[in-house]
Amino acid sequence: MSIGLAIVGAGKIGRHRARLARQHAGVSFLAIADINEDAARALAEEVNADMWTTDVASIVGSTDVDAVVISTQEMAHTEPLLLTLPFGKPTLVEKPLTLDLAEADRVIEVAKEHGVDLRVGYSMRYAQRYAVAKEQLEQKQIGQLIGGLARTYDTLAVAEAILRRSPTATPVMDILTYLVDVIGWYHPNARPIEVSARSNGSILRSRGHDVDDLTFAVVTYDDGAIFDFATSYSLPAGYPSNGMSTRFELLGTNGVLFISEDHGDQVLYSDAGFENAYVDQTLNFAYLGSRTSGEWAGGTMFGRVADETRAWLDHLAVGGPCHLTTAAEARTTLAVTLAIDEAAASGRIITLQEGT
Repeated sequence: MSIGLAIVGAGKIGRHRARLARQHAGVSFLAIADINEDAARALAEEVNADMWTTDVASIVGSTDVDAVVISTQEMAHTEPLLLTLPFGKPTLVEKPLTLDLAEADRVIEVAKEHGVDLRVGYSMRYAQRYAVAKEQLEQKQIGQLIGGLARTYDTLAVAEAILRRSPTATPVMDILTYLVDVIGWYHPNARPIEVSARSNGSILRSRGHDVDDLTFAVVTYDDGAIFDFATSYSLPAGYPSNGMSTRFELLGTNGVLFISEDHGDQVLYSDAGFENAYVDQTLNFAYLGSRTSGEWAGGTMFGRVADETRAWLDHLAVGGPCHLTTAAEARTTLAVTLAIDEAAASGRIITLQEGT
C-alpha cells in the first residue's frame, strides 16, 4: 500500500526521516509540521514535501496522512503525541517516549484506547552489530544471559549541543537510555527490580549545565541477572568521535559476547579540517562513520536511523518485519533511566515497582 506520512518536527532527526521518506517507494504523500514556520517551510522545500504547516492537529488528522513521525525535542513529545494518537494512525516517536512516567502512562493509555501501534526510535536496535548479537542470544549461543556491562561515552561538544536544546536531558536520559533499551531487548523475559548508582563531575557544571559528567549504575533483574551501566558526556571536545563510543560485554552460562563500537576503524587526518555534522565544530583528526544517527554519502543515508526508518516504512507498506521498540518496552526503559538518576542523586537503592 502507499503511505501518506506526516513528520512533526523539522530538526536534525526530523530532517533525516523526511529525506528518507521522500526516497521510499511506499511513501506517496509527505507533509512537514513544525511550530517554527521557517523551519517547516525550509524542510518542506528541501524534500519537495506535498505540504507543510505549523498546525500539527490539522495535518495529522488529514485523510491524506496514514502514519505519523514525532521528531520534536525530548521534552516536547507528550503534547504532539496526545494530539496525534486519537486519530488512530501508526506513530513513531523519537526516544525517550516522554521524560515523565505519568506522562508515559497517559500516552500509552491513549494509544491503547485508539488502537495505535506506537513505536519509539531506539535506533541502536537497527545497527548491524547489535541485531546480529540479538540473533546469537536468541539461539542460546552463550546460554542463559546472567549479566554484563554496557557503557557509552560522548564528547563535551555533543553534550553542550544537547543540553542547550534540552537542559534536563542528563547523560542517563539522553545516551544511556539506548543501552538500557538494548539490554531489555536482549533480556526480554526478565524484569528490572532494583537500581543503585553514583555520579560525579564538574566540567559541565562549570559551563552552566546542572548535570554531572558521568554516571555508573548497577541494575538487578528478577532472574538474578546484573548489568553494569556507565556513561559520560565529557570526553574532550576535540576527541575524534562524532557520536557515541559504546561497548557491551554480555556474559552467559556457557559463553560470552563482546561488542565494541569505539570507531577507530576509519580514521581521517586533514589539514583542511573535517566538519562535525552534529555540532558546529571542525576537527583535523576524526573517526569517520562515528555519527550516532548515521551518515549521508552520495545521496544515500547509511546507519541505524536510516535502517530503522526504512524498516518501519516497509512494515507499514508491505508488512515487513519490525522490531522497533514498543511503547511498553520504552516505558520500562524510562522507569530504569529515571531510577538511575534518582539513585545517583540520592545515594539510595531504588526499588522498581511491579509492572515496570
